[in-house]
Amino acid sequence: MNLNIQCFFILVLTLSAFLVYSQPKSSQLQQTQARLHTLQSQIGQLQKNLAQAQDRRGLLNHELEGIEKKNSIAIQKLHQIESAINLKTKEIMLLEHRSKQLEEQLEAQQHLLAKQIRSYYLMGKYQSLKWLINQKEPSHLSRYLTYYQYLINARRENIVRVQEIHDQITKNNSQLHQQIAEQKNLQHALATEHEQLLINKQYHSKIIATLDADIQTKQHRLVEIKRNKANLTALTVQLAQKTMNKPVTSFNSLRKKMPYPIAGNTHSYRRIHQGIAFFAEEGTAVSAVQAGTVVFSDWLKGYGLLIIIDHGDGYMTLYAHNQSLYKKKGDYVRQSEQIASVGHTGGIKQNGLYFEIRLKGKAISPLAWLS
Repeated sequence: MNLNIQCFFILVLTLSAFLVYSQPKSSQLQQTQARLHTLQSQIGQLQKNLAQAQDRRGLLNHELEGIEKKNSIAIQKLHQIESAINLKTKEIMLLEHRSKQLEEQLEAQQHLLAKQIRSYYLMGKYQSLKWLINQKEPSHLSRYLTYYQYLINARRENIVRVQEIHDQITKNNSQLHQQIAEQKNLQHALATEHEQLLINKQYHSKIIATLDADIQTKQHRLVEIKRNKANLTALTVQLAQKTMNKPVTSFNSLRKKMPYPIAGNTHSYRRIHQGIAFFAEEGTAVSAVQAGTVVFSDWLKGYGLLIIIDHGDGYMTLYAHNQSLYKKKGDYVRQSEQIASVGHTGGIKQNGLYFEIRLKGKAISPLAWLS
């Protein structure tokens, strides 16, 4: 727009000079017409270059959206794989503990069986016959036979128990080896996802650098911000008209009582436009400040991965520039429930969360609500 204005002024000055100093000579008229034609060609070329730059910016923004969505999916996969690895680790620990218990039981049963075998053979085959012949009292003979039968039965039961424990150990070890193999597969998948995420981030940085090089002036940035703000305002107004949620706890009653959307150092923030930018490490949990329904969970130009929560009575909260979104449109979230993680999507360089509170589509100061 500035280029068009400058060219317009140049054209006006040229025409003014022509009117003041022109002479009724055909050569001067031809020279002036030639200069006018040149200026018109320059204006057309400048407009063409500006249109091409705007088209390129649009393509880069679209490409950036795709990369940041891929990063969000990759991070979700990483979380799922890490959870699966933690579960496998617990299962392996339980199986190892079970193996130790079974080994101890097996050792105890083998020790008991050895004692029974020694007792049996210490009595001796001929010693037993001698006792039978020398017994004068029938009651003594009966007790001896009962004890002898007890030893035989106990030995048989212990042999069966030893075999059962041995079978359990074999089965337990098989399960243990299977769990370890599955854990290795998960760890390999985790490494692959990490590598892909790194590639996406590097390409993401390249696109950000290209965007920054293309948008050179503060006026361009201001135009982008105003356009993004208008889009966001239109979106929140549209969503406010479509939603009629009535929360159990009135949003208006929570003034100065709401928790911060990110934990940790809540003093590290800066007011931007009509919201607040909280600075935090990449991946820091982003939580809902109040219960409500997710009405928007997607990528929005200028805001990156964005979540909007409707709290009823026209109140909405916005959480922008996230690394990954954990809730989808239509999900109901509780107060302090994690909904996303801190990132720098949407074309910003520093990790952080941009937070807004809106009433019927109009932004209001968040500091009046946070505790």
